[in-house]
Amino acid sequence: MDYKLDELDKKILRMLEKDCRTPLEEIAKEIGTSKSTVYYRVKKLESQGVIKGCFAFLDAEKVNRDYVTITFIRAKYGPGYHEKVGKKLSEIEGVWAVYYIFGEIDFIILMRSNNREDYLKKLEKIMNMKEIERTSTQIVAKTYKEDPRVEL
Repeated sequence: MDYKLDELDKKILRMLEKDCRTPLEEIAKEIGTSKSTVYYRVKKLESQGVIKGCFAFLDAEKVNRDYVTITFIRAKYGPGYHEKVGKKLSEIEGVWAVYYIFGEIDFIILMRSNNREDYLKKLEKIMNMKEIERTSTQIVAKTYKEDPRVEL
């Protein structure tokens, strides 16, 4: 569904993306509207699924989850295979992004692990799925930028 975001919605979303703990009163003051208007707009954006949740952006290195891998996956074709495989991949601990793509590869997943051994256990789960034909993994050597925000 295509949502029509007006400028007020966009201003609210930009502020929440900077810091989702920003009080509604502060948002209202910054964008020049009432607190009740901001409250109503936020609730509407949540109910429409535009705002999917709020979370703390953790430093992966400080919580021992900085072994980042990018895995390319070729799956076996079949009816609805992309939905089934995508769901299974999404449920693996440490997977934080699953992309279904077109081309030689079917999926790209981004995963966080504690270390190489932890990653290999997760990879074993993937390789043991009957829907998976083959995988290829790249290990991230250093992260220069990671930003989950969506630019409006």
